[in-house]
Amino acid sequence: MSFGLILLISLSSGFLFLQGCAQAPTKMYESKPVEAKASEAAPVKVDDQTVILDARPAFQYAISHLNGSQNIQWSDFSQREYPYDGELEKDLFFHARRLARLGIDPATPVVIVGLGSNGHGEEGRVAWTLKVLGIKAVRFVNIDYFSMPLTSEEAPPRENKPIWKPQVDSSLVVDRKTIIKLLASPRKSDSPVIIDVRLSKDYLSKKPSSFGKPIPDIGAMNIPWTEFFDSHGLMIPGMKQKLEAVGITPDKTLYVISEKGVESAGVTLALRQLGYKKTANFAGGYLELIEAPKK
Repeated sequence: MSFGLILLISLSSGFLFLQGCAQAPTKMYESKPVEAKASEAAPVKVDDQTVILDARPAFQYAISHLNGSQNIQWSDFSQREYPYDGELEKDLFFHARRLARLGIDPATPVVIVGLGSNGHGEEGRVAWTLKVLGIKAVRFVNIDYFSMPLTSEEAPPRENKPIWKPQVDSSLVVDRKTIIKLLASPRKSDSPVIIDVRLSKDYLSKKPSSFGKPIPDIGAMNIPWTEFFDSHGLMIPGMKQKLEAVGITPDKTLYVISEKGVESAGVTLALRQLGYKKTANFAGGYLELIEAPKK
């Protein structure tokens, strides 16, 4: 079922870790967010304690970025073995150490910027990853949300945080085994709902996916990921009424899926923010669902 119709509706470089002696945190610019069009979402604020991560491709970051921001790629946290490209790396403690060197611990406020609807939801995927690792205060927006001049200068390294152990929030993740079991069971009124957040043109297309295989109909409801965010990348509170109008109420268990678990990650956080507390992202996406060996 297409929600869009119902409602009429990587040059990857990894972390740019800067070496050298740790120094005091860079003085961040004063945050003056532009007005978000027709959005009731809380504004995203930045202060001296906030770490800004830029999830855009490395070459775009190198050309211009927000002062003090550091480049990061969603794939830095993911497995390298096909077809598990979307799954998080198993050694999450390793990533916690890397984040500590970026000045991030579980109490650090973090803002991730990206390309919004002009990208593939990379900033939302990074935000979801940090939330899974146990970082509490994480927001993500389009880079143009901030009415600030951009720079091409590299940010000095922030003061390292002490090494910390991830407090993994496994409720944000659903695995392939659970999805397979759901697909094999008769659907009931209280069964989890699978939401396919690919764009409608991809959902309706008969052509193979980006990894060369056609995606089968698994009975998912299509709600394009771009429907959840306004032009500045803020979650649209009005989506809750649209969801409830088609029977998706906050008591439902929701599993969100996309091709590699990227677009679905930000939607998972948006749904959580809307009050859908039993929402999880299938990080492996259709790639893992279709390509992984049957067990």
